[in-house]
Amino acid sequence: MVPTHEIFNKPFKVDVKLEDKPTPEDYRDWPGGDKLGKTMPMWKVQNKHFPEIDPGLVSDPYGFDDSPDAEVISGGRNSKGPEAVAIGRHGNFFLWGFSAQPSDMTPEAQKCFLNAVCYIKKFDGQKPLVAKTSSGRCWALVYAGYVKTASDENFINNWFPEDLRKRFGKDADKYVKYYQENMEYLHPAEGRIRFEVDEDVKRLGLSNRKIELLDRCVRLLDVANGVEEALLGLRSHVGRLS
Repeated sequence: MVPTHEIFNKPFKVDVKLEDKPTPEDYRDWPGGDKLGKTMPMWKVQNKHFPEIDPGLVSDPYGFDDSPDAEVISGGRNSKGPEAVAIGRHGNFFLWGFSAQPSDMTPEAQKCFLNAVCYIKKFDGQKPLVAKTSSGRCWALVYAGYVKTASDENFINNWFPEDLRKRFGKDADKYVKYYQENMEYLHPAEGRIRFEVDEDVKRLGLSNRKIELLDRCVRLLDVANGVEEALLGLRSHVGRLS
């Protein structure tokens, strides 16, 4: 949560009272979950909960806040991990992920909701610069964590390349370590829900989501025998910035 954000302060001042609540156990299977404490600070937003009302909707954080016109404002108890976004903005779209209608919100949440309506009005007509996709590379770490509880052999076959399956088997920690070490060279495998390391970019030693890769490739075009390497790097860079 960002308590200094405008939606907590105007036009109505919101008294956000955080309480320490037990950390949801399923959070520990997500990236970074092993570093969470026994409790987490939480803010009560609504008086009714699932299954009494709909469960609400959050956004996964991957590829959400790395755009200059998007912002993460607050998380919320959910099934997508400790970093999922419950309140956020992308261009002129505002995400209020809590499911209760205003009459079922706490008094402070009602004020926050009204503030959010006023806040997003300022972005009327501002279209998002880029579209958020479901192929952000950090999902590779999520898939690796699933190995701990996966009982279906087809799951591992579908989500990980054959060479990794031969090397790591069902050792989730090895998959996680591999993807962490190669995070800046990952890209979605064509036609599959898995990620692969771009060896061409890795040889250059530059992230395929940084502008420095483009600069290096342009310089290589001026170097004898560097054209092929530059073209490989450029092809790897296009469309792989998430």
